[in-house]
Amino acid sequence: MTRHTSRWHGPKRYFGLHYDLHAGPTDTELGTRATPRELIPLLKLLNPDFVQTDCKGHPGHTSWYSQVPNATVSPGVKRDALTGWRQATAQLGLPLHCHYSGIWDDAAGDKHPQWCRVDAEGRAVAGRMCPRGPYLEELMLPQLIELVDRYQIDGFWVDGEIWACEPCYCERCRAAFVQATGVAQPPKEPGQENWPAWWAFALNSFEAHVTRYCEVLHAQRPGALVCSNWLQTFRHPGEPKVPTDWISGDNTWVFGLDGCRCESRFISTRGKPWDIMIWSFYAAQGMGQAESP
Repeated sequence: MTRHTSRWHGPKRYFGLHYDLHAGPTDTELGTRATPRELIPLLKLLNPDFVQTDCKGHPGHTSWYSQVPNATVSPGVKRDALTGWRQATAQLGLPLHCHYSGIWDDAAGDKHPQWCRVDAEGRAVAGRMCPRGPYLEELMLPQLIELVDRYQIDGFWVDGEIWACEPCYCERCRAAFVQATGVAQPPKEPGQENWPAWWAFALNSFEAHVTRYCEVLHAQRPGALVCSNWLQTFRHPGEPKVPTDWISGDNTWVFGLDGCRCESRFISTRGKPWDIMIWSFYAAQGMGQAESP
C-alpha cells in the first residue's frame, strides 16, 4: 500500500475533547458561557491534548457570527463562542479544531433548493448538498476560510459527509457522468445495467469535493489539519486518495465495542494518524425530544 505523507500535532497529542451542538433556529443564549474564565478551569480539569469545538452542524446554522453572504447564523447566538474557545486554548497551548457539517446543511437547502441532491425520481432531497453543486464554492469554502482567517483555527473535523452522501441525478451530475463514461442514462437502482459505474461516479464526485476543500485549506493556512468523518475507514475501503491529514469517526454507543474493534484494526492500516471518537448525549427525557433540556 502507498504510504501517504500526513500531518498531525505530534505524538503528545493523543486525547482530544470534541464538542458540537448543531445550532438551530430555536437555540438561545449560545456563546454566553464560552469565555476563558469559564473554559480554562474545565479544560485544566479534563486535560485534553487538543480540542474540537462547534461551529456549524446539520441544521446549517452557524454558532458564530459568520459574515459570508449565504450564511445562516442561529438567532440564539448572543456572544462569539469561538473567540472564547480560541483565547482559552491559546492560553493553554492547545490546538483548536472546528466541527463543521459539510454535505448535510438544512439551512442551505432551504435557501437554495437548486444546491440539493436530486433523487432518481427528480426530487430535491432537502438538506443534502450535491457534491458538484455551488454549495462548496459559495458557502462551505468561504466559511472555512473565514474561520481560519478570523480565529486561526488549527483543524477541521467535517461531519455529515460520506455517510450523508448518495448518488445525485441533477443535470450537472448526469452530464458529468455521460462525459466520464459514455453511458447515456444513469441507472436508478441496484441490479440495473451500469449501476457499479454510477456508484463509482458518485464516490468519485464526493472524493473530489473533499479534495477541493483540503487543498484550499492547506493553501490558506498551511498548518491546518483536515478530517472528513468516516472517510478512509472500514466503511470506505480502498486505497486512500483524498489528501486529508488524519482519519476519524464518531463511533456510536450502539455496538460500540465491536465497532471500535473493527475500525481500529482497519484504520491502522491506512498510513495516516487516526482516532476513534466515543460520544453520547445527555438529556432528561430522551435524545431528540423537544422537551429534553
